[in-house]
Amino acid sequence: MVLALAAVVAGCSVRGTAAASAGEAEAQVRAALAAWPLDFAAKRTAAVCGLFAPDAVLSYPGSGDRSAAKACAQFGALFAVPDKTFIYAPPEIEEMLVDGDTVVVRLIWTLTISEASGRTIVVVREKGVDVFRRQPDGSWKIRVSHAYPLAP
Repeated sequence: MVLALAAVVAGCSVRGTAAASAGEAEAQVRAALAAWPLDFAAKRTAAVCGLFAPDAVLSYPGSGDRSAAKACAQFGALFAVPDKTFIYAPPEIEEMLVDGDTVVVRLIWTLTISEASGRTIVVVREKGVDVFRRQPDGSWKIRVSHAYPLAP
């Protein structure tokens, strides 16, 4: 009887720990996603690139897959454009699935591109799936990012 009770208590404890861990993972990923548009607007290249794992693959229709290094070089070039601003709104998170060291996020990003005068040139809404992996240091970074434009 004592053994059975100990097994039940241990099972509840493991499930409780897994749920807490999943909740912590979700909170950390949400925080990272919330910070990214702020870093992007401030042109903090290192912070923007810090969301991506070194072995990340980014995929967007009409362009080849990009490595994290190539995407970061593109971000740096974008930030150097003096006559335009690129602003991402906070992401609209549609769904988040947590499984161990993986978090899958379905979301929508909205990018507004404006002239230096402030006049909006274009607003692009992109639907995407980002697959986060827990890194050896415990942080969460995007390993796979697939985005595509929504119809206007």
